[in-house]
Amino acid sequence: MLALLVSFLIAVYLLGPNLIARWAADLVVFRKTRAESRAEEVARSVIGATVPLVIAVAWARWSGALWSSGTQGDVETVFSALQSDSFFQQHHAPFFTSLYAFFWMNYAILWRLYLIVLIACAVRVMIVLNYNLIWRRLRRRWMRTLLATIVPRLSEWDLLFSDMLLPEGTFRIMADVLTKTGGLYQGTVQDRMLNSDGSLASITLANPRRFERAEFRKAKAEDLETVPDEYWFNIPGNLFIVMASDIANLNLRYIRRKPLQFQPSEEEREVLTRLLDRLKEGK
Repeated sequence: MLALLVSFLIAVYLLGPNLIARWAADLVVFRKTRAESRAEEVARSVIGATVPLVIAVAWARWSGALWSSGTQGDVETVFSALQSDSFFQQHHAPFFTSLYAFFWMNYAILWRLYLIVLIACAVRVMIVLNYNLIWRRLRRRWMRTLLATIVPRLSEWDLLFSDMLLPEGTFRIMADVLTKTGGLYQGTVQDRMLNSDGSLASITLANPRRFERAEFRKAKAEDLETVPDEYWFNIPGNLFIVMASDIANLNLRYIRRKPLQFQPSEEEREVLTRLLDRLKEGK
């Protein structure tokens, strides 16, 4: 029973907050993960839960909720009874009274712990969603370093296929893909699939085109006038999937969806109107 209680406390105090933090991070970014042993996972959970746990305990003690629910004697009675059958037989009634108090003592800490974890996760998610804006406003290097430590360890592919580090505005990502068989493809990145370790599994291109390299080289060999754009041909279908295992080289281009527009002033509009009128009169 003692081992079961200890395992339960480890799960709710250490592993639970870590699972919530990882789930919240997966909502907005694809984390770069690696296989961990049980000892490494527990160690990372302990480190990640220490700060919110200390705050939750301090909060419960400061508010008086911790010791109003029970005492240190209740905790000692519960663990002693679970460890020793003879102690349990001799203190049968006090054990259940202390167990009730022990439950409420843990409740006073746990709801505060998980509230702190949820608030921290919400702040972290908002930082990730507004990373581009926050990054541009931070001018000092140490501020950007601190920001990078708050954000989960991203897969480099998730970063490349997002606008987290791009200037303000909406962009579409164009890809030029050279396969190991020599095929050259081009299109707008519609989607990407990542493996569990964060590596690239495949990319999906919208409005795909294929470059006829053989015909282009043949025309150049014959000293014919060649325009590369004339050797791009549309691939039937709207989407084209390329597996990462077939990719030899990948180039990404970020193109602004709405080009910057020049808005003339009223005076400039009047000047342009007069010029147009003169041109019409000249005809």
